[in-house]
Amino acid sequence: MSVRQDTDGSLLPAVNAALRALVFLTVPWSGPERTARTAFRVAAEQLAAESPDLGIECFSLDEEAEWCQAWLATLGLPQLGGGYPLGAGSILWLESGRAVTHEIGGCQLKPGGIVARARWLWARQAEPGAAADSGA
Repeated sequence: MSVRQDTDGSLLPAVNAALRALVFLTVPWSGPERTARTAFRVAAEQLAAESPDLGIECFSLDEEAEWCQAWLATLGLPQLGGGYPLGAGSILWLESGRAVTHEIGGCQLKPGGIVARARWLWARQAEPGAAADSGA
């Protein structure tokens, strides 16, 4: 699984359409962001290698861009989308374009923590027969 980098907003339709997406908010000037970016890329590789059945798509978006700030504002997450970048390496877990959880200070997470949260959110849903167990 590669991390798809968006610098012009052209991938936003793919982000919103993804059943499951991990989104990293990037800026070029932040030390904490660089730490978080490395962890995010390692986590993306680990998920691709160990949990491809989860179908998680990974994206990196330019947090400084106006299009990104406008998109973040639609998600209704505190601290994000206020018109300015935080540069904290924030990470979003999305389902069909809707945030299910987020981490503002992504630099606080190690790759294992990112992977564990994705698995906690989505592993049960990906199990064979999970839909049958839900009473459907």
